Parts: sequence; structure tokens; C-alpha cells
Amino acid sequence: MVKFCPECGGSLSFDSTTKNFICRGCGLFASREKFEELHERINTREQNNKSEDYLDWWQSSKKEKKNNF
Repeated sequence: MVKFCPECGGSLSFDSTTKNFICRGCGLFASREKFEELHERINTREQNNKSEDYLDWWQSSKKEKKNNF
């Protein structure tokens, strides 16, 4: 169940006539499925960023070790 806006983190209200959610913060208007898709996309992006950050750290520490010898 969608509880907050993936764009701004604002609370959502349900419009029963259009069967869509509306963000009270930024006005994003979409179906539940679209909001869930946006949440998944953001979570995947965050996980990829964490992996890339770790890889950058790992590679930089290897380079520093080689330069010190």
C-alpha cells in the first residue's frame, strides 16, 4: 500500500471519482500502481548508488595502497 509520495514524501489522499492518489505536498496525481512503480524505481536507484559508492571506495583504497608501496 502506498503511504507517501515518492517525489516529495508528502501525504497522499485518494480521489474516489478518478480512483487515483493525489499528493498533498507537490500535487502528483497517479494511480496506486504508478505510485508503487515510482517507489520501486527509487529504491532500485538508491541500491545501485550504494553499490557504486562502495565500489568507488574499494577501488580508491586499492589505488592508495599501491601508491604507498
